[in-house]
Parts: sequence; C-alpha cells; structure tokens
Amino acid sequence: HRNRKISGLTTAYTTLLHVVLLPRTFVATAFNSLSPTNLRRLAEASSLSYLSFDRIPTSPYYPSCQLEPLLQVVDPASESGATIFLEKATPSSSTVLSSTSSARGQTIIVACRGSANPKNFGTNLKFKLVPATKLSQNPNHMPPDATIHEGFQDASLGLWKVLCPQLINILDDKNQVTSAESKEENLEVVFTGHSLGAATALLCSVHYNSYFRRKDSDGATTITKHDTIAKATIFSYPAPTIVTFGGPKLCNTILAQYLRTYALEGSQILHLVHDKDPILANNQKLWDSLGFENVGVEMECDPNQVALPHCGVDETEIKKKK
Repeated sequence: HRNRKISGLTTAYTTLLHVVLLPRTFVATAFNSLSPTNLRRLAEASSLSYLSFDRIPTSPYYPSCQLEPLLQVVDPASESGATIFLEKATPSSSTVLSSTSSARGQTIIVACRGSANPKNFGTNLKFKLVPATKLSQNPNHMPPDATIHEGFQDASLGLWKVLCPQLINILDDKNQVTSAESKEENLEVVFTGHSLGAATALLCSVHYNSYFRRKDSDGATTITKHDTIAKATIFSYPAPTIVTFGGPKLCNTILAQYLRTYALEGSQILHLVHDKDPILANNQKLWDSLGFENVGVEMECDPNQVALPHCGVDETEIKKKK
C-alpha cells in the first residue's frame, strides 16, 4: 500500500465543487476497471452530494455524469449527509466497475458529502484516536489496540443509521429487477466522497459489509437475509468498491490492516490525492505524528497536467496505448 503516482490522472479541488478532470493518458494499475471517465463520474457524484436534492439537476455537472439521484439522507446529530445515485449500464456502455463494453448491470453509488456546515467542521476537529468500538464489527474479531478518529467514527455511525434502511430498499428492489431480467445482470455498489465525505464513505462501507456480508467465526463471508424482508430468495449483496477524493487518514496501523484484510476483504479501496490540496498538506505531519495510516491504495495525481472537465476522450484510443 505504498503511494503510487499517476502522472496522467488529474484531480482539481475548488471551493465548492471538487471534480476529477479527464486525463490525457491513463496508466495501467490494479484499478484498470476504474477508467478515467468512470473516476470522473464518481468525482462528479461526490460534488453533487454537496447540493440539496432539489438543486442537483441544476448543477452544470449533472447532464454529463449520467447518474440518477435516488434519495438523500442526513444524520440529525452530526449533520453528515449522503446521496444515493443509480448508474444504469447498457450493452453499449460499461458500468463504473467494469471495463468491458459488453458489461450489463446496475451500479448504486453512495456519495457521502464533505464538510458543509459548522457541525461538520467540528467533526473534523475531533481527531483524537479512540477505540474502534462503533464499526458494527464482531468485538471478538476487532483487534484490541485498533483506534480511530473520534469524529469520523461517530459521524459515520450516525450517517449509517439513516442510510441503511434506505439502502436496503434500493438494493432489494434492484436485486429483484436484475434477477427477473437476466442472471447476467450485475449489481454493483460503490462508496465515494470528498474530504470528510471520503472518511464517512470508507467507514459506511465497513458498516455495509457488517450488515449485508457478515463474517462467520471461521472467516467465511455469509450474505445476510434480513428479517424485515420476506423474500423467497436471498439476494446478492456485492462487496463494495471504495473510491475517495482528497480524503484524510483516519485510523492507526492496526485498524487499517484489519479493515483492508478482514472487514473490507475483497473490496477495492482507492484514495485519490494530489500535493496541491491544502487540507492534506497542512494535516500530513499531524496524521503522521498521531500514527494514522491509509486503509487502501493511495494514488497521487498530477495537478499540473489538466484537461478540460467535459472534453471528449476516446477510450478505445486509451486502451490501445496501454
């Protein structure tokens, strides 16, 4: 999980909207399935999550993102929020997670909002490392010395409580649709977000796995069926993918290793950052002194090689260059 620099993948963080700009080149990595266009789409979802639900269609990014906002939730205690989007894939277009043009299925994107009010900024300042006791994990599995950013742990728990019932309804509805249409249909789930939203997205994905993909005592993953859902078939709840933008480090090494190897086993976890981000630059020494570590793979983007945010890129040509 060393830092990896991608010279062609560019992110730009502005005051209000934080959008990945299309790259001029794309370097092959372990995350090949996350194409430049799809990474931009996730960044646009993260940007749109800053807006109230009724304002999302008015954003200049809305027409190009090809995402349908389904609903928005806010935790009343921490005032952290999230917007759930649906990306529909057709035989002629790829899903967020699939790089093949023949892929078919639906992608649910949970975009967690970054700091947008005083309570959110207060959450950021609660950076004391505390025991990781609120991540919906089996206490017998959690390492005793696992610690986490206090504010992010509390905010993600509050957000998950309002997000979970809505996500259950959406996933079960989409499971019914894909099961009825074709066994080849794939349901995919992505958690994304910027800054504070990056932290809550990562931790909500942990809650998601604990709720939908329970680990048994022998380490095997069991896809859970909920008592509140009377269905004849146990639906498929896929392992989530996590893509964050300008996100903070949020836990110690012990918890980071536990999350990537156990709680989020089977998930791709990608942190996109760049060295011109003032929040990351100003806090790096603090995080290092406190022993914070990234959970996933950090990819450093080059902020000096930008492309227009809505220019066309021929992905066929990109593939030829690999």
